[in-house]
Amino acid sequence: MNAFLRCQVAPGMFSDEVAVRAVAADGKEFSLFVNNGLAEFDESEFVREPVEGWLRVEVFAREGDLALVRLPEQAFENGQTVTVSESQLEIRPPRETV
Repeated sequence: MNAFLRCQVAPGMFSDEVAVRAVAADGKEFSLFVNNGLAEFDESEFVREPVEGWLRVEVFAREGDLALVRLPEQAFENGQTVTVSESQLEIRPPRETV
C-alpha cells in the first residue's frame, strides 16, 4: 500500500534531488536523498532551510500504532525499511502537479 511519510525536505546535492530527514518510531532520525518527484513540499518556501513535506513510501505491515515502511532509497542510518508511527503517515494518492 502506498502512503506518505511526514518529513523535513531540504535541497539535495543535485538539481533533481532533495535531502529528506524523518523520525523512526524509536525516536531516532534517519536521512536519505531522493528524486524530487518522490517528495511533496511547498516549493515557494524551499530555498536553503528545510521545509515540512511528505515522502512517498510503501507500507509493508501494520501492528498497533506502528507501520513498517519501505523507503524509495536506502537511508544512511538503517537501510531501506524503517518502522514509523502510524500518526506520521497519510494514506492517499500523490498530489496532482500543475
